[in-house]
Amino acid sequence: MSIASSASIATRVAPPRARTTAPRRAVAPLRAVASASADGQKIAVLGGTGFVGSRVVDILSKAGADVFSVSKSGGGPGGVALDLADPASAGALAEALQGVDAVVSCVGFNPFGGDEAMSRAVNGDANAAAAAAAEAGVKRFVYVSVASIVRDVVGDANLMTGYFEGKKIAESAVANAFAETDALVLKPSFVYGGDAFSANPPRVTQQYGEVLTKLLGSGLVKGIADKMPGAIALTLAEPVAVDTLARACAAGAVGAAEGVADGTDAIKACAARMDDGR
Repeated sequence: MSIASSASIATRVAPPRARTTAPRRAVAPLRAVASASADGQKIAVLGGTGFVGSRVVDILSKAGADVFSVSKSGGGPGGVALDLADPASAGALAEALQGVDAVVSCVGFNPFGGDEAMSRAVNGDANAAAAAAAEAGVKRFVYVSVASIVRDVVGDANLMTGYFEGKKIAESAVANAFAETDALVLKPSFVYGGDAFSANPPRVTQQYGEVLTKLLGSGLVKGIADKMPGAIALTLAEPVAVDTLARACAAGAVGAAEGVADGTDAIKACAARMDDGR
């Protein structure tokens, strides 16, 4: 998936920041922060021309942030072309992130593409970008991963192993580079939105997804899902709208939420923080 970057690229890489707290645990509770604003903040969106990333860019721009994207194609306003799956791009990325307040990583590789090595590289190595962001002095990092229930059910069946390995690498990179008060990891199950159905990657439209949300998001179905074994619980898991996920990303970027948002309810809580203008 693509990634894009902004206007000026500094010529010098800042030294790594000294850590003042212990590394973040793999799982941390979602926390809301009292107040935050996008005004005057400079934010980079990795994968900012993609399905989720392009919406994050739009939301942050409208909220008053100075936002740009980083992608393989270099598309988007002020976009910088970088192949983040290439380890050699780390230095250039650190330079591109000089003076940036927050980074949102929406970089990912379609797990149904059949190329396990590529899936591991793009989902993992590309998102080790967290280290480059910390080196550049970035204050906050937001990462879009995958819901634990998906990993538990599908991963335990030895399916999409490269995808899940890559996501695990990326989550570890974020935990090692940023304190738990400086990061937000969003873990959606199934993301829907847009105007067209897609088989690869699997995707349903906004209209169809809203119908599923009304059904699977009801208290009755959630109560049943909580009592079901993994595979059935996953089938009954409420999906999340792409615009809701994007608003949650934006909330983390401006410092309105931190920790781990695992599943649709937690992601909605993050999105609400952005909706509240905090």
